[in-house]
Amino acid sequence: MYMDGSTSPLSSLSELSEDDDDMSSLSSLSEMSEDGDGEAHEVVTDGRLVSQAAAAIKGEEKSHLRKVTAVPHPKTVLLKPSAYQRTSGKSKSGKRKSDRHTLGKRKQQQRLLQHIYHDLQYWADEAPVYKLQGVNLQKLQSRTKNAPKDKEKARAIIREMESWESDGASGVFQDEVGNTLVAYFGRRVKAEVNTDRMSLDPVAYNPGPKAPSALGRSPACLDKAERDGKKVYSDGLKRETLDKVHVATQLLVHHIGMEHAKRDGRHDKGDFLMRYPKDCGPPGGPMTESEDRQSFVLEGVEYVYHDYTFTSETTGVLHLVHGWPDQAHDATKYGIHPSKNMVSGPHGAPQVHAYFNATETLALRLAVMFRKAFPEFYKKYRKAFDAGKWTVVDPGPFLGRVIVWKLSVSPHQDGLDEGPAVIFPMGRFEGGECYLPDLKLKLSYRPGEVIILMAGALYHSIGEWTPAPGVSKDGLTPGRIGNVWFFPHSSYEVLKDKPANWALQSAGGTITIQSHT
Repeated sequence: MYMDGSTSPLSSLSELSEDDDDMSSLSSLSEMSEDGDGEAHEVVTDGRLVSQAAAAIKGEEKSHLRKVTAVPHPKTVLLKPSAYQRTSGKSKSGKRKSDRHTLGKRKQQQRLLQHIYHDLQYWADEAPVYKLQGVNLQKLQSRTKNAPKDKEKARAIIREMESWESDGASGVFQDEVGNTLVAYFGRRVKAEVNTDRMSLDPVAYNPGPKAPSALGRSPACLDKAERDGKKVYSDGLKRETLDKVHVATQLLVHHIGMEHAKRDGRHDKGDFLMRYPKDCGPPGGPMTESEDRQSFVLEGVEYVYHDYTFTSETTGVLHLVHGWPDQAHDATKYGIHPSKNMVSGPHGAPQVHAYFNATETLALRLAVMFRKAFPEFYKKYRKAFDAGKWTVVDPGPFLGRVIVWKLSVSPHQDGLDEGPAVIFPMGRFEGGECYLPDLKLKLSYRPGEVIILMAGALYHSIGEWTPAPGVSKDGLTPGRIGNVWFFPHSSYEVLKDKPANWALQSAGGTITIQSHT
């Protein structure tokens, strides 16, 4: 009697979810079908329940599911070198004009950085600074990391904020004594009078359901300003840069795979598959014939992950860290080592190198954003990064990157960070605003928008999102890809007083270079 909920194997899946409400109304989430012998069995198509069941299966069936829902290989036309990287023909003298190889890496970066600094100086001059009364960074940092009572408080505040407007305008948010908590690179209406932002006193920001509209900062206000003929600029990432990084990221995930999300307070263990609609119509239509769908069976229930209206893709996390200590090991004795995903074996290591090479322009722009927003932390990170870098094609200054592939993100603090972290999304999806419940801020968080925040002190979460239908012309699957660039505190403590290239020369501190006696 599965349909009355009394003995259905679906009930055993609730322990995989952090939200028991997802398991209600089973009759609307499943159907009865007949197998080849004419006997009825339950068929589940609800994406959430299918994902939870997929996390529970094991052995060969799990391996097969990973294979058939693996991230596909994208088209790589967007990875072609940018204009400044390409050979540009020959001069009148017959000599080839300067290109990437003859100018050299350093000169190439300098030329690009000049453009980036010029571009972001407008953000530094014109983005307003807001002071949040009653918020104190030192008090936020003194809390126990990810304490259950604080997480529940954060969830309650977020539930209250779900109906609020989001803020979509660039700005800096400080605590009551002037410590920068968040730097936001969104959209900005061109100032009618040139002003030096840093010379102005911070403006009070009073969070509330309509606060962004009151200040002209909501996405709707920015859209209206553009319709009214005002110049509205984007301070975030350029589309051509982000498109290239999107391809490079999907290519990396395709080749080296991902780690399945664990219940770590950020992601749900049952978040194993992302379901998205095909272009042919909305998901959840009438059941197709069995030969038209793909499914697996768990405890007598059939779970469908693909039919003519929808399909599914595996989810997970990648950690690309130049160096951090092994868990429960003394770094001064055992040294620091690249993360598993960073080396990824003889076949994966070249793919990691290619990813870092393809994301160089992005890394340079994020570095300048970081320097403008948190100059003192930039100096700390830069020195430590130069000592600890493993992949020379990464310009820094962040020692670690996390790729969050199509996962939900619950309220949490980043427990490993030394200081600020950079976060930005990619992909095709709807929703996905960024919630900062400690500040009662709800920020628009679309591809191209960048947030730099004190992620170890501030609770942050991503709102619900839904993937767009279909696969793009470049072979990119839909969904939201989160990116977190950070510097681990444990690594910083090892590297802060080390010279440049220390990790490469000493194998992360495991080799002591002895002097001649």
